Amino acid sequence: MIITTNRFLSIPIRWLLVSAFVLLLGFGGITSLSASSQEIERREARVQATYLTHLITFTRWSQDHLPKQGKLPTILILGSEQNGFVASLKYLLSQRNIKIGGVAARLFHFENPKSANGMEAIKSGAQVVFIMPDCPLDIKNIRKISPSAVIFGFGRGFVTQKGGDVSFISSHNRVKLILSENYFRRTSPKLSAKIANLKSVVEIIKKRAARSLTE
Repeated sequence: MIITTNRFLSIPIRWLLVSAFVLLLGFGGITSLSASSQEIERREARVQATYLTHLITFTRWSQDHLPKQGKLPTILILGSEQNGFVASLKYLLSQRNIKIGGVAARLFHFENPKSANGMEAIKSGAQVVFIMPDCPLDIKNIRKISPSAVIFGFGRGFVTQKGGDVSFISSHNRVKLILSENYFRRTSPKLSAKIANLKSVVEIIKKRAARSLTE
């Protein structure tokens, strides 16, 4: 379901997809007063996995940032988790036939004991890197090794201080997105600017406020 270049979508279809994403974000409430903390975390994980697939859908990669012919695009999850995020993402990838550059994306998860393997996978090339909160790997090294990857994480500081592209935060019983302005402005990988209109659940961090990684 992932569309990675504008030419694959007619204008009406693009608007339908954006509208569907608006509805998803608008009804992204994750909890009720009676839900346990464990259930809340699992709901958050499902919403985060869903948002991730939609953001990839609205991202365009140039040919230079895609694997060479015969190799599959890669989504890497780095760090340990216990809330079902990886399981939810695997399910969505299989059900929606997620593609990057027109090719089905493969998913690898390296928990903390296998961090070294995760770094080797990054060196081999990755289009999406998702860093769990307890991951010991340094985002600066990840960015240097794979400068064209979209890097996801958690918390405002992940974007404002560490130089990530996207982070998830929980606010008023809802998962919200913190996005680096650079994700919209660079040539590749480039996120559709239409997502910036979803002001109720999306916050854009201006480039000047997220320069710590490049200075």
